[in-house]
Amino acid sequence: MQAQVPRYAAHWDEANRLVVDEAAADRGPLWVALGDSTAQGIGAPEPAKGYVGQLAVTLGRRTGRTWRVLNLSRSGARVLDVLDVQVPRLDALTRPPDLVTCAVGANDLVRRTDPVVLVEQLRELMDRLPRGAIVATMPQGLRPAMAARMSALIREEAPSHGLVVADVWATTAPPWTGKLAADGFHPGTLGYADWARAFEVALPVEGTS
Repeated sequence: MQAQVPRYAAHWDEANRLVVDEAAADRGPLWVALGDSTAQGIGAPEPAKGYVGQLAVTLGRRTGRTWRVLNLSRSGARVLDVLDVQVPRLDALTRPPDLVTCAVGANDLVRRTDPVVLVEQLRELMDRLPRGAIVATMPQGLRPAMAARMSALIREEAPSHGLVVADVWATTAPPWTGKLAADGFHPGTLGYADWARAFEVALPVEGTS
């Protein structure tokens, strides 16, 4: 998995460079993905097998169009990293994207970010994401009580910010046989299919179906 981190980051950085090129502006709707290693696809055999890649296929099938993906995620990112680095890059875009998704918080669970701080950061994140963005709940399997608490917070408060919830918690229940990567932590291709399903259910009807 460690070997995948720089390789997958390089893949998305190159793809991002092509997406933001002015010549690409009219080549299809734009989706901006925010988050951590799960948005990078770490654990899958290739970046396209992560949930971002799988959902891109679904978006194309549902809309009959090829979506440009600007993946601003970074492996190891916590909620604060999304707030400090990724959201400003989103805000700096010259054209508003057609879709924004955000899945982050797993690293905060693993690294034991103070719960009070994490709640404040999640609330700030929900306040700063654009209306209509899709924000994910936490996956199952990591500090269950805390993950459930943060997921409940997102479900309860995201709608008041004009956000749509992708309930990753609901789609990542055990058994996990065959769904985890070799490190037993990141999802594999089948695990990411569960993540993609959560986002697919949350996709807005207008413009994406």
